[in-house]
Amino acid sequence: MLEKDLRISDTVSVGLALFLWDRTALLRERLERHFPSLWRMIYVVALLRVCGDCRFKRLGLHYEHSLLAYLFPSLSFHPSNIAELLNLIGKDRESIRHFLREDFANKESFILFDGHRLITASRTMEYAEIGYDSKMRYKPQTNLLYIFSLEDIGAPLYYKQYTGSTPDVSAFSDILTEAQITGKNYTVIADKGFGSQDDFALMEDFRIKNIIPLKRGNQYVKNKVPVGPSGYTQGFTYHGRGIHANTYEYKGFHVHLYLDSRLYSDEYADSVERLEKNNNAIVKRRELEEQRRSNGKGKLTDAELALLVPKSISQMHKENPEMGTVTIRTNRLDLNAQQVYEVYKQRQEIEQFFKTYSDTMEFEASYMRNTTTQEAWLFLNHLSSMIGIGLIQEIAHIGQSKNVSLKDLTQTLSKITASKIGGKWQVAPIKKSVMTLLQKMKTSVSDADVEKAMEEAPSIAS
Repeated sequence: MLEKDLRISDTVSVGLALFLWDRTALLRERLERHFPSLWRMIYVVALLRVCGDCRFKRLGLHYEHSLLAYLFPSLSFHPSNIAELLNLIGKDRESIRHFLREDFANKESFILFDGHRLITASRTMEYAEIGYDSKMRYKPQTNLLYIFSLEDIGAPLYYKQYTGSTPDVSAFSDILTEAQITGKNYTVIADKGFGSQDDFALMEDFRIKNIIPLKRGNQYVKNKVPVGPSGYTQGFTYHGRGIHANTYEYKGFHVHLYLDSRLYSDEYADSVERLEKNNNAIVKRRELEEQRRSNGKGKLTDAELALLVPKSISQMHKENPEMGTVTIRTNRLDLNAQQVYEVYKQRQEIEQFFKTYSDTMEFEASYMRNTTTQEAWLFLNHLSSMIGIGLIQEIAHIGQSKNVSLKDLTQTLSKITASKIGGKWQVAPIKKSVMTLLQKMKTSVSDADVEKAMEEAPSIAS
């Protein structure tokens, strides 16, 4: 039902709507299958939130001034309708699960796991618990565990929310079961938090291959770390940096020890700087004590004074023999040390996802009041993030990552408008720089493109 106060503009933004329309045909089809009565509203909300303004109270305004209001007419963004939508989506985790599961179908792939803490402003959120996140914010938060695809450069596949106090490793078994990730088709890549003996036993039960880094000082390389590059038997380059490696074979798995030349250089410089500061402080403290003793006012015992001795570089190395090293355990015995390292490093793509999720799309904090609406909020976030990451990948594909950000792209395309004149659509003149960007991304925004979308829409939206 159309809102009484909704006023659809005769001049609307068409650039971003058309751009996304062409790229989300499969998404429309998937949503229609899994949410037959809600998919139109879900789809439009997901697209509107890609623009960067994720607040539900602003969606109606964006809808009024978008071509989406003509492609999907008569949608209501009244607060009561939004509240109903969130409750209906949030109560249907089963449909969400089936929707997410499609990304795993018939894939032999590497999958990446990572957890993310979401701040909540609600005092009634059941899953929210006070705690510290990675940014050391002591606020109510929930734990969002995500699964990503390595094949699609860090594309988000699956998520589930847990209470804020739930460690990532505790949720591991649950999400593996729900997502039905078992068997030889999958190789799990995770961070050190998933490197306990219980986790490896769990993955063995699920018959899942894995590539997991281990904490320094682990039992497999303890007292086996060479004192320098000459003690390593393998070597290769990764993004212009030298990597040395040793492989230790155990029953059913390999442990690869790597010395990263750049990591070593950075850690060495940091350690030396801290060593100098500590040694200077020790020298000053010793001099002060000796001066006090010369005046008969010493404060330290002889034993305490004897401990005030600067450390040498060799002592620093002895205390941190694994400086610049990375240890990875894997049961992918078919991969050599270089292949394991290169696969693991793809985890860096996750950083791009969470940066997009939290900063660009502003999904860092939730104002939902309960786990039901939070579930819906997370699903809508997931859809918009899928689209956003796809656009980032497309920007990278044309070599424009350094010049064009996701926000640059969406804001630029949003400014392309069209007016309905005499029953026909007419696109306003487009700047040459914008036209060049459209050409690079192999798309166009013309009168004919608008008319084509309008012709396609009735059969889809009916």
